[in-house]
Amino acid sequence: MPGQDCWETIAGKDFNCRILLSPFNRRLTVDTFNLSRVRGAEEMIQVLTEKARTQGLDKIWLKSIPKWEKNFLAAGMKLEASIPGFYKGKERAVVLARFLSSRRETPSNSKGITLVKIITNNRTSEATKRDLPAEVSLKWAQKEHCPHLAGLFSKVFPTYPFPVFDPNYIRQTMNNGTCYITAWHNNKLVAASAMELNQLEKNAEMTDFATLPMWRGQGLANCLLAQMESRLKYKGYRCLYTIARSSSIGMNKVFAGAGYSFNGVLINNCNISGDFEDMHVWSKIL
Repeated sequence: MPGQDCWETIAGKDFNCRILLSPFNRRLTVDTFNLSRVRGAEEMIQVLTEKARTQGLDKIWLKSIPKWEKNFLAAGMKLEASIPGFYKGKERAVVLARFLSSRRETPSNSKGITLVKIITNNRTSEATKRDLPAEVSLKWAQKEHCPHLAGLFSKVFPTYPFPVFDPNYIRQTMNNGTCYITAWHNNKLVAASAMELNQLEKNAEMTDFATLPMWRGQGLANCLLAQMESRLKYKGYRCLYTIARSSSIGMNKVFAGAGYSFNGVLINNCNISGDFEDMHVWSKIL
């Protein structure tokens, strides 16, 4: 089994950054960074490339303000996506990656973009609204629900990019500000999703959607998403975004139907449901 994810802080002459090393996803994620001058981008990517290779990782990715885009591109990164209004609803984020193997750089789903075009061309002008199925209730998750959430995720996903099968991990994410919304039927958890909040930049990632197989197709994901959006709008968040599996027609339809715009593809971004998979980026400005 791969080792556990770990955080590190790295500093160079013209940069410093906080990174997450993920052996399971074979990925190095730059969480935050600071460049003291333009050439700091090249220095940072050189240092991180050496770090990734020594750890057996073959993808480096980060989000940045547009100011540094050209410098990161010159340092060998590629633009994968762009998220409008990511920073306080005003400035977009560019999502950049560097691939350290040809296999990692080869898309896992050659039909992904075709799927997006079909979905976006067929969606209506108004957001799709679904009613909650009879006898299903929604609740904001509390700490005592962590074992139920872990059980749901383990039933839905063979593998997942983060250890959501562990109740303690879910409890830790709650402590760090992630909010989970759950759907229950006869005291049984049948679906859930989460929102990871960035209070400083007023953005939120809509994530961790999971529905038991027998409950799919009944609009639960739509209802969970609408509930999260309502709370985020009330709290003054501006940019909502998601990273959806390219193979999941249902989830891509949910976000397209809810008025999200397609912003790009993250190639082989994470290890989910048994293999590495391309992820579609969708976003919406409130």
